[in-house]
Amino acid sequence: MQTAVCYSQITESFVAGETAARTVIERINGNKPDFLFLFTSVGHDIPKVIKGIQSQCPDVPLCGCSGSGIISNEGCDELTHSLALMAIKSGDLKFHPFIFPSLQKEPEQVGVAIAKFLNPVLAPQGESQLLFLFTDGLTVNANGLNRGLEAGLKNHLDIVGGSAGNDFQGQSTYQFCNDAVLTDSASGVLISGDFNYHIGVTHGSKPLGLFRTITRADKNVILEIDNMPAIDLLTEFVGEERVKDFGHILNLFELGEKFEGRGYDGDILNRAIIGLDRERGGIRLAVEIDEGTKVRITRRDMDLVLERTAQMTRDLIGTMEKPDEAAYFYFNCSGRGSYLFGEPEPDVDVLRKELHCDQRTMIGFFTFGEYAPVRGRNCFHNYTGILVGLE
Repeated sequence: MQTAVCYSQITESFVAGETAARTVIERINGNKPDFLFLFTSVGHDIPKVIKGIQSQCPDVPLCGCSGSGIISNEGCDELTHSLALMAIKSGDLKFHPFIFPSLQKEPEQVGVAIAKFLNPVLAPQGESQLLFLFTDGLTVNANGLNRGLEAGLKNHLDIVGGSAGNDFQGQSTYQFCNDAVLTDSASGVLISGDFNYHIGVTHGSKPLGLFRTITRADKNVILEIDNMPAIDLLTEFVGEERVKDFGHILNLFELGEKFEGRGYDGDILNRAIIGLDRERGGIRLAVEIDEGTKVRITRRDMDLVLERTAQMTRDLIGTMEKPDEAAYFYFNCSGRGSYLFGEPEPDVDVLRKELHCDQRTMIGFFTFGEYAPVRGRNCFHNYTGILVGLE
C-alpha cells in the first residue's frame, strides 16, 4: 500500500485542489491513486476544490467532509481556507464510497439505505472490512442513524469517522462523495480486502461528583436527573455564572454516560451539552439518552487529554506489524482544539510526535462528533479523539 498526504493552506479553491492532487501523485511515484480522502474547511468553494483535484485525478473515487479544522502529519489548523488530501494506492483494497441525503428528517431510513448499498459488497469470509462514516454535524441523530444501520446490515461492521464541522459561524456542514457536495447528508466509504486496522479511542475528561439517574427525558433533552431539574444539577456543579454564559459550558463541561465493564476511559461515554432548555429546566444533548441511564457531570482536563492521547498512540503502534507502512486517520473533537487549549495544535502535536509523523502519513479533521467502536459496540462520542491505523 502506497499513501501520500498533501496539507494545503492555499486560499484559491481550484488551485488548492489541483496542487494537492498533483502533490500526492508525485509522492506515490507518479501513480494514479485508487482512492482519495479529502477534508476541508468551509471557507473553500468545495465544488471548485474537487474540480481542481479531478483535473489531475480524473475518475478517482473520493469522499470526505468539512471540518472545523484540518489535521495532517504536517500539522493542523482552524483556518478558513485549509485542506488535506490523502491518496491511497493498493491492489489489495477495494473502495465503495457513498452519499445519502435527508439525514435530519429520516436518520433511520438513511441508515437502512446505507446498509442496503453495503450489503452486496460486504467482504467475503477471510477479508477485512472497515466503514468510514462522515455525517452532517448539525443535523445528525446518531442514535437513529445507527439503529437503521444495525437493523439493515447483514454482517457487523466496525465504524470509524466523524460528524462534519464548520467555523461555528454558518448553519451548514458539508459532506462529499466523488463530485457530489451536499449538506444534511451522510457520506463514507467501505474499505475491504487484505489489510489490518487498529483503532484507539480516548477522551481525557474527569468526573465531577457521583453517578446519578436520568428520571425524565424528552428525546435528546434531559429534563430531570434524580427528580430535580437537570439545569439545577448542572448549576450546582459548574456555577451560576457559567450557566448564564453557555460558552463556558461548551468549552469545558459535558455529561458522562455510564459505560462500565468494558475497560474504557473512566467507564464513561462523553455526551456534549449543546444547549439549555431554560423554559423546562433541561439540558440538550447531541444524542438521545433513555430515562434510567446513569450519568455524571465531567470536565475536560488539558493535562489528562494530552497524557491519554500519547498513551493511546503508543498503544496503537504497539499492536501493529508494519507501522511505518500504514496510513493513519485522526478524528478529533473541535472541543479538543483551541476551545480547550487556546490554540489548535497541542493535542495533535502530541499525537504527531508519538506517531513520528515526519515518516508516516496521517489525515483527519476537527469534528462535531466522533464514531468508533468500543469492545465491538459502535458508539457515537463527543470530546473524544479517534486514531485509526490501516496497514
